[in-house]
Amino acid sequence: MTMSPDTSAAKPQTPEQDLVLVEDRGDYAVMTINRPEKRNAMSSAAQRRFRAALAETVEKKVVVLTGVGPSFCAGVDLVEARNAPRASGRRPSQVPLSWTQCQADLRAHPAIFVAAVNGFALGGGSTLINNCELAVAAESATIGTPEIGFGAWPTQAGPAMIKRVLPKHAAEIIFSARRIDAATAFRMGLVNEVVPDDQLLERACQIAEHIAGFDAIALDWGKKAYHHLQGLGWDDALDYSTNTSSIVSREQGAAAEAGLDRFAAGHRGSGQGA
Repeated sequence: MTMSPDTSAAKPQTPEQDLVLVEDRGDYAVMTINRPEKRNAMSSAAQRRFRAALAETVEKKVVVLTGVGPSFCAGVDLVEARNAPRASGRRPSQVPLSWTQCQADLRAHPAIFVAAVNGFALGGGSTLINNCELAVAAESATIGTPEIGFGAWPTQAGPAMIKRVLPKHAAEIIFSARRIDAATAFRMGLVNEVVPDDQLLERACQIAEHIAGFDAIALDWGKKAYHHLQGLGWDDALDYSTNTSSIVSREQGAAAEAGLDRFAAGHRGSGQGA
């Protein structure tokens, strides 16, 4: 049975706040999508709450993102979208769709995101995984982009998948419209590791706690560089990386010098040798 995260510490005050729960754990937080009766499909209200939850966690170094029940996220609520009245007039070209803005806010958030994939992640749910920097999957998790199966193109899940995995793997997921299991997701590089269901949240929080021990400025600017560098050639990537390094040192001020002093004195942090 897939483990549901412990949300006992979260005490939302309104029905909309219930749709995405936020648990404060010091330097990191746990965000939980909470529409189990709809397989955590993101209605317009859930999307508003998702963006509000991102704003609430803007001071955190790391955020673990997961879902309640047997689903991580089933993507956008297609039933609601299909039944929604047609908007009158045109939508300005520079005004993004709500789900597009959710993904943009996630990518622009200063925290490192760890997806704890507790069940199936379909369509927009797979996009959330791909836009999180790290991901841990429960053994029972499955991931897919089913849009082709009902005659549609995966508007965001498609490019997110193509940019994150090898071309043949992306084509397999997109054009077969079949779900892949957690072991296959690991083999394709969609997730970093697979753990027993009852260890999922614990493992994701271990990763979050470890990363949260690092400098907030380095994590924030490092995340921005990580996403930006993926679209650059080697020379431009080096220029951008050099500029990022300078910004981090400047923003840290005396803290940057203190870190180098500790290293020179023989104090070794994570990954810095014996």
